[in-house]
Amino acid sequence: MVKGLCFASGVIFGVLLTCAACMQGPAYSGAGYYGPPPGPPPGSHPAISQAMSELQHARYVLQAEAASDFRGHKANAVGFIDNALSELQICMSMP
Repeated sequence: MVKGLCFASGVIFGVLLTCAACMQGPAYSGAGYYGPPPGPPPGSHPAISQAMSELQHARYVLQAEAASDFRGHKANAVGFIDNALSELQICMSMP
């Protein structure tokens, strides 16, 4: 009899906890009832991010696949890409 009461009280407690968890609001705050607003997050720059990705790919291709040094021009191009990536990183940090 005591075992049955303990089991029943455990089940009831579990159901109550489940109901309480379902009745609370979302775990995040400030986003409104329906969730975060659509679109990119504030401060993101998708065009700059894409440009950075393409520059990183170009840098990889120059370093990994270009057969010759092209009399130092390949190294210059990699340096210019590094400078451009640094400038774009600064842009990404701005709102």
